[in-house]
Amino acid sequence: SQLGGWNTMHTTLLERGYAVGISSVRGTGNSGGCFTQGGPQEAVDTAIMIEHMASQPWSNGNVGIIGVSYPGTTPQDVWVQDTPALKAIVPISGISDLYKYNFVNGVPINIQGFGFNTYYWALVGAGPAGLAGGAQPLGDPTHVATAAAGEACTDQAEVQEGGVSSTVDGNKDAYWQVRDFGQELRDSPEKDAERAAVWFIHGLQDWNVKPHMMEDWIEDVQATGVPFKAWLGQWGHAWPGSRTCGDSAASVGAACRGDWWDEGLVAWFDQWLLEKDTGIMDAPAIQVQDDRGVWRHEESWPPATTPLRLHLGQGTLGEAATGTVSYFDGRGGLPALPIDDAVTQAVWRSEPFDHNTTFSGMPVFHGNVTASGMRASLVLSLQTEDPDGNRRSFNFCIQSLNHVDSIADGAADIGGLRQEVEVACFPQDDVVPEGHRLVVVASGNTVGSPAPGIQPISDGSTITIDLDGAWMEFPVDDSRIDEAPQPYKVLLA
Repeated sequence: SQLGGWNTMHTTLLERGYAVGISSVRGTGNSGGCFTQGGPQEAVDTAIMIEHMASQPWSNGNVGIIGVSYPGTTPQDVWVQDTPALKAIVPISGISDLYKYNFVNGVPINIQGFGFNTYYWALVGAGPAGLAGGAQPLGDPTHVATAAAGEACTDQAEVQEGGVSSTVDGNKDAYWQVRDFGQELRDSPEKDAERAAVWFIHGLQDWNVKPHMMEDWIEDVQATGVPFKAWLGQWGHAWPGSRTCGDSAASVGAACRGDWWDEGLVAWFDQWLLEKDTGIMDAPAIQVQDDRGVWRHEESWPPATTPLRLHLGQGTLGEAATGTVSYFDGRGGLPALPIDDAVTQAVWRSEPFDHNTTFSGMPVFHGNVTASGMRASLVLSLQTEDPDGNRRSFNFCIQSLNHVDSIADGAADIGGLRQEVEVACFPQDDVVPEGHRLVVVASGNTVGSPAPGIQPISDGSTITIDLDGAWMEFPVDDSRIDEAPQPYKVLLA
């Protein structure tokens, strides 16, 4: 009954002779022990589970692992750990760095940055099954007692303290650093030759596990040389085949790839677990969908692009300029007070584009920025503007000005400090249509939706940007190879 969920996956694989196992991480579901939320022990546990499955008499010794969200995080964690029986993973909307699930460059995500460790433990860890019922029902009476006992543990105190301390300062401290799978991957290149094949899937409109999880991670995974494939669609937090495609404009970017279950998923696991040549690796390595709904092929991602640099002027986006532009940040976009400055935005508009232009990857802002208060952030919203003046937000650049020099040890007071800031926006794939303008809006919080849902910490600052040397650089993909035929009907927005 769930087109895109676990039921469909189980049915699809079981009917083809696969054995499907479900495991709750330590301290959740029926599993005993302490839920450490991405701590180093989780990968060790998952590796033990994989080797146990591989050693069963009904197994050929090859194991794959797949999931969405936290169950899509676990495959990436154990993949970095490496274990011999693991031959393929399919992480879907998975976390690569637990800090990034809670913060964007030092800026808290609302509400994760203010209490994720506590509420997520309550939902899936406490109980033993958690307030949300855990990852599976309490159908294993033998282990209920050990699962319940595992919640009163020293490690859980560390998890809760780690969440509280980062809420106060936004720092990526030691607690978060051991939950950064990308850093662990970069620190263990000797394991690359033995790591499993990866089919990486993420929604570019996933504002739960946000697209900045791909920043560095997707490039680092490709750099290991393992067999690699990626689908990057314009959907949210979902399986890529979660629904049936319709004919309305709402289907543009929907998670409705009809070739996912019976063709893609089965071919992937047949290739790596049954060791059949299914041709899945002859297909394009990267399939990415732009925000009009059009799929195309790339050899890698982010793809090779041509930089388009546009300077910030006095309301213009194009030619270099001098002087400054200032605005009040509204204490991170909170409701205004009578004493607040009325100017709460700075806006720059380009000339209309003379052809459809694809931005693929991460746009970058560079400039010198000064905040008048102790704590402040730079928040930029990128928009397109049609000939009638209607705007649509498509990306965001976010940087805590207290963490420009160090994400691990932010400055307590940056009031009056002029800082050179260079910050990447979210990884995206967007088209500026012919005749539309590009707009950049600087403000206390993001403008437009869908958006990453941040809540900057600010005591109320005037943000000043020096125009001399201030620019945005956009990665232009001018060598598109669109899929033909498209995997489903395209309705150009």
